[in-house]
Amino acid sequence: MTILYFRPQTARLFYPKEVSNISPIEAKSLIQSQRLLILDVREQSEYEVSHLSGAKRFTPELLKNIEPDTEILVYCTVGVRSASLAKELQAQGFSNVHNIDLGIVNWKNEGFELVDNKGQATEKVHVYKGIFGLWLKKGEVVK
Repeated sequence: MTILYFRPQTARLFYPKEVSNISPIEAKSLIQSQRLLILDVREQSEYEVSHLSGAKRFTPELLKNIEPDTEILVYCTVGVRSASLAKELQAQGFSNVHNIDLGIVNWKNEGFELVDNKGQATEKVHVYKGIFGLWLKKGEVVK
């Protein structure tokens, strides 16, 4: 039996080149310094386990009354789904869109806080696919 293992950096191969990818440290600084829209691109079941404080789960309806120059931060588990959305948003005319490099897994690995569906701090991280659980160094894996 052959087992393939991809390093976290492998996810970056799937990021569109046009997207601004920022580190969790840069994202945290951005969150603290200004008002912005934080969008969680993951499925509802993933969002309910944990998400960034202040994040909204993405739905197209959220963008109806948003100005094109609004600062937007997107993320998912490892940045692939959110990078794809970031590219889409840019194509729709949103000019300040940033993707968290390597997603919520990288955010938690930096030791930053997540909250559950009740707004309480949690160590749990839904990792979407089992292999991404191998990349989580801090926190508790949920599949």
